[in-house]
Amino acid sequence: MQLLREKGSTSLDETNIMLFESAVSEIGANVLTHGRTDGPTDAPVEFRLTLEGHMALATFVDRGPPVHNHLTRAMPEPTSETGRGLAIARQVLDELGYERDGEINTWRLVKRL
Repeated sequence: MQLLREKGSTSLDETNIMLFESAVSEIGANVLTHGRTDGPTDAPVEFRLTLEGHMALATFVDRGPPVHNHLTRAMPEPTSETGRGLAIARQVLDELGYERDGEINTWRLVKRL
């Protein structure tokens, strides 16, 4: 993310960069935790980060199990210890996309900076 700051212009909104970082961390943690079927020796997770003008785009690609209703699930109760990552990402991103093609999951995160 430091490279995002260095490559971006000085007019980028630091708060939006931090929100994007939070969403990337949440989705990335989910992909690394749930996106691998056989543990650390399984196929690698692909990650791409792009800055186009004032728009940051992150893409994760994995071969884990499909994601079903997680994109629409509400924020869990305050006492819950899990289940906030996708809800947080949905709230702070301009776009959170997910597609399943065969055995491939692709996550697309977009934030206007």
